Amino acid sequence: MATFGPGNRNLAGNPELEKTFCDFEDALRVVLPESLGFQRLIVKIPDIILVTVSGEFVLDASSGGIMSLIDLVWQIFLYSRGKSEFTVVLDEPENHLHPSMQRSIIQSLVTAFPCAQFIIATHSPFVVSSVKDAFVYVLRYDVESSRDVRTVSSLLLDQFSRAGTASDILREALGVPVTMPMWAEEELHRIALDFRINDLTEASIGELRQRLQEAGLEEFYPEALSQVARQT
Repeated sequence: MATFGPGNRNLAGNPELEKTFCDFEDALRVVLPESLGFQRLIVKIPDIILVTVSGEFVLDASSGGIMSLIDLVWQIFLYSRGKSEFTVVLDEPENHLHPSMQRSIIQSLVTAFPCAQFIIATHSPFVVSSVKDAFVYVLRYDVESSRDVRTVSSLLLDQFSRAGTASDILREALGVPVTMPMWAEEELHRIALDFRINDLTEASIGELRQRLQEAGLEEFYPEALSQVARQT
């Protein structure tokens, strides 16, 4: 398209191909991260060059995240041509993407392809919360103890459930009970075992804070207090 669309003095141009190529570039400008500063694509045989505000670089030298975004946009773009509405099914689009891109990928796709309906499976809290006007369902296993039968049920999340932090969504929506590293969880539990809620004094609270600080876990002080309170 880039070669035959515009044409030259030896080759008649193809306006339709040129428009298709320009429309694809427009979609890339919407979906690619703003920090990249994408401007346009040019062909320098045998390479395709990305022109950005910070310079030019070969497409094949792009990061895995940028490459996956360009490939995804290309596939959706080709399928969208001539369609007034269509559906796109994506499985874990967050793969290979930096967390900052995970936050924006779905909203960018919705903006670039307004005629599309997106159905997405994800384990990323950033994707779960990325679009305000979306229906988000949590799929969970239900076990019938009497027959040891496992079934899958769905729960529609409300707006409040999707507006939390990444840690909140991991815990409440994606079923990850604790979002800290496992070694930190074990150390926090070990420290909490040395305290009892009924015996807490100003001095013992200070000791708890000190031990958490020495372990590099001072930011988990609320969780430590919660664990102390749950102990009998």
